[in-house]
Amino acid sequence: MSITPLNRIMSQLLSSLLEKQEQCFEQNIFGLYNYISDPEFDQFLFQLCFLYYVTENKQLKELLYNYAFINNSNYYRLEWTLKALNEDSQYEKVKIGYTNFLEFLRKEFIVHYQSQKSDEQKCIIVLNLDELIKKNRKIYAEKQENIMFSLIEQSLRLKKIEIEKQKDHMSKFLLHINQMINSLRFSDQLELRGLTIPFNYGNQDSYLIVNLLEDEFTCYNTAKRVPYKIIIETVNPNELQLIESVNELLLNNLPELIPIYDIEKEMKTISQIKIYQQYNIEELKKLALRKIDFQKFNNFQSQNKMKEKDINVSKSSNKSIWGEDWNITKQRIKQNSQYGNLKSHDVRQIIIKGGDDLRNELLIMQMMKRIDEIFKQKQLKLFLRPYDIILTSANSGILEYIPNTVSLDKIKRENQNISLKQFYLKNFENFQEAQKNFAESLAGYSLICYLFQLKDRHNGNILIDNKGHIIHIDFGFVLTLTPGNIGFESAPFKLISEYEELLGGKGNDMFTYYQILIFSGLAILQENTQELLTYVKLMHFSPKHNLLACLENFNLNEFKKRFHENIGQNKLYETVTNLVEQSRDSWKTVLYDYFQYQTNTIYY
Repeated sequence: MSITPLNRIMSQLLSSLLEKQEQCFEQNIFGLYNYISDPEFDQFLFQLCFLYYVTENKQLKELLYNYAFINNSNYYRLEWTLKALNEDSQYEKVKIGYTNFLEFLRKEFIVHYQSQKSDEQKCIIVLNLDELIKKNRKIYAEKQENIMFSLIEQSLRLKKIEIEKQKDHMSKFLLHINQMINSLRFSDQLELRGLTIPFNYGNQDSYLIVNLLEDEFTCYNTAKRVPYKIIIETVNPNELQLIESVNELLLNNLPELIPIYDIEKEMKTISQIKIYQQYNIEELKKLALRKIDFQKFNNFQSQNKMKEKDINVSKSSNKSIWGEDWNITKQRIKQNSQYGNLKSHDVRQIIIKGGDDLRNELLIMQMMKRIDEIFKQKQLKLFLRPYDIILTSANSGILEYIPNTVSLDKIKRENQNISLKQFYLKNFENFQEAQKNFAESLAGYSLICYLFQLKDRHNGNILIDNKGHIIHIDFGFVLTLTPGNIGFESAPFKLISEYEELLGGKGNDMFTYYQILIFSGLAILQENTQELLTYVKLMHFSPKHNLLACLENFNLNEFKKRFHENIGQNKLYETVTNLVEQSRDSWKTVLYDYFQYQTNTIYY
């Protein structure tokens, strides 16, 4: 069993709460301080906020407070999570307590300032600039909130705009957002020189949005709303601090005489030290001498506008249905960026989504991410692609866009007379490798669909990447939730005849390989059932306080049974064989594809 230490503490925390062992509960909270800077702590923040929502425990409140002021990313991750849990609360007492805590955090954000200056300089700052700093932080908080509100609101506003006019509207809107981001660049506090987004995956320290590409966006028109994809540039504000520290030293020392420890002693936090350790002294000098000029940024953007337009991939000139490889596009953006030389510089694609409750999806993604980690630790070949979900409220959020993918809907729309196998033969030079990738990913997602009862599996929610993997997205209908409360999709997972054909048909080695992978994955998860159950238990220990639609009428024992925790290997393989047989070309699965085609023109 590979349960993590933090997961074990969270499980003990819940047990002590349920058994009303107050002293043990508080000891476990103190134990969490050892992991407060661990990325896994971020993953459990959703559950910790819910625990506070139910208990209003003072020690837990203090833990969350200390977490919030490690950096701005933590602060906004906590604020947005608290908002997401509080906005539709039906318990007035709890809601008042949560609201008061949120207001307290917002006031603390304004007065909270960890200076990187020396003690002598700090005295001058306190005497002369303290009120100005507070004013600047208040202005930043207001601008951050306004920008985020505008980004989310745009997803709803686009629905009222004719599709042919959306492109022009989006260009003007993103120009306006960029101008708002630019207005943040002149703050004396480097951590306030961009829009803060608390990413949970990838380079989490690179959380400050310093630019978005105004001509790079995609609108996804759905029945109720229009989520949209944008491309952003992010940096680690600690790297900006490092550059400024070197600049100050250069003003007072000959470049060749700057001692490394003078820079190192300015670096306070783990994130800052990590950035510092990526540089040698000569790199620091060169970077500092180049010095990013924020005052000239607007001029730079105007001059660079044509370069940004050059980044657009011409789909007509690229024969691949996937367009240009994202890594190539990303590198070109980096080369044209003012921030491209920074080691923390990152280019991301994100989807802004308003009017959609992402909390259910977040819970499933937490478990899916852990399952993926377990598979990799055990060196299993099952493929999964978890993606980042950032709650901004109870009905809005930000999603990581999975690059180098295209929906099966688009594939079928543009290739109406060929099967999926024929598409693979036509579009992949190494068909066997792509077929193997398909089998390994289909096995991974078959398990996910079965364990979490993932529904709404039409071809708009299923992607194929440029290596042949199948990838599922949009986990809004899980556990007890089904689209329209109609039980179309009763099979354990989607295994239509086209998938079977691509695997070579039942009895083929590749089909057998697919089935063995499902068995191997489920066998490993048998050993980790309790660890995975912890995520759900922490959100469901007090059903009367439940805030997640997918946990309404939820039966934990039924969920646990799907892991087949206590059955032997032979029986487990027989179970997997039965699951595959139940899923093979299920008429209800086919009917749901037909229904989605007739009602929403989603091709199949």
